[in-house]
Amino acid sequence: MGHPCSFGQKMRRNMMLKKGPPTHMKTGTEMPGEPDAAQRRAYGRLRTRMLLALVLTTIGSLPACDAILSVVTPTTDPAETHDIPAFSILDPDPSISYERFMVIGDWGTGRPDQMRVADAMADRATTDGFSFILTTGDNFYPDGVISVDDSQWQTTFEEMYGSPSLAVPFYASLGNHDHKGSVDAQVAYTHISDRWRMPGRYYTFHRILDDGTDIQFFALDTVPIHEGIASTSIQRAWLDRELAASTSRWKIVYGHHPLYGHNPGRGHNRRMIDVLEPVFIEHDVDVYFAGHDHALEMIKPIRGVRYVISGAGAGPDKAYPVLWTDESYYVATLGGFVQCRISRDTLVIEFVRLDGETQYAHVLVKE
Repeated sequence: MGHPCSFGQKMRRNMMLKKGPPTHMKTGTEMPGEPDAAQRRAYGRLRTRMLLALVLTTIGSLPACDAILSVVTPTTDPAETHDIPAFSILDPDPSISYERFMVIGDWGTGRPDQMRVADAMADRATTDGFSFILTTGDNFYPDGVISVDDSQWQTTFEEMYGSPSLAVPFYASLGNHDHKGSVDAQVAYTHISDRWRMPGRYYTFHRILDDGTDIQFFALDTVPIHEGIASTSIQRAWLDRELAASTSRWKIVYGHHPLYGHNPGRGHNRRMIDVLEPVFIEHDVDVYFAGHDHALEMIKPIRGVRYVISGAGAGPDKAYPVLWTDESYYVATLGGFVQCRISRDTLVIEFVRLDGETQYAHVLVKE
């Protein structure tokens, strides 16, 4: 039987066969000359992690492929090697009420590539105007924040998104890296910041358009769901109850882990599907936004639900590989974000890259 992680299989084969100077596992470039002691130690650590991941994967632990993905930055963007489907975006009708919002995920590195994405966001916000931003988690790398006084609140959030055009509420959700720190601190920061919104580990809020259209958002903490923790049943019951009671025209759910995705080492998330998909279908959820895969993806409808991945907020240096398949309309990596324009009858979803330009857009029409 073949190796269950084809990406890992290729890496193992390359390590066994490659001759000559050592290759830097993150950039794919050759190390010049004889490596010094620090380089040899770093190379050894990467090699150990990759071999351990391959061993674990061989004996059946598929999530171990994440260890490989976390140290290998893709050099190819599938959006550059595939034909982008034709799309058109109509200018907003002045007689129709709408709001614009952004969706970013996997963003909190505090590094220059995060700033590149933040600059593109600020440019689009200056041009188009936005009312709020959703985050799909991993707000702070590598281990969340330790308190409301953690310096990352300034360097990674307040200053990083300090442009006046981004002075809007950030409705945040939690990722696996956030859970390595103090989740309570992220909730508590809601009472300190003018922009940060996280009233609980999971929560719901409404946006009402000028014409009275009610749009309800549901923020999830997908980490316990992904990990199979017992408290999952409490959150699922809460979501089921809130969706059943909702009379909103649009129901939009967001969280960190995708149900469906095309990361080569992860694929679809069976536990997330088993827990959440029946609830989404029963209560006519329109779209689920996720992150975690460090890429951008617009997946074709599955049982009436649309799935969008926006996990490229940290830019190229945190990007993961992603596969373009027949199950998706659009796939990209190496940085970007999603922006949306929602009205009573339509939701326009745009995928914006580092140059601030829309590379692909998709329009959902509400029946």
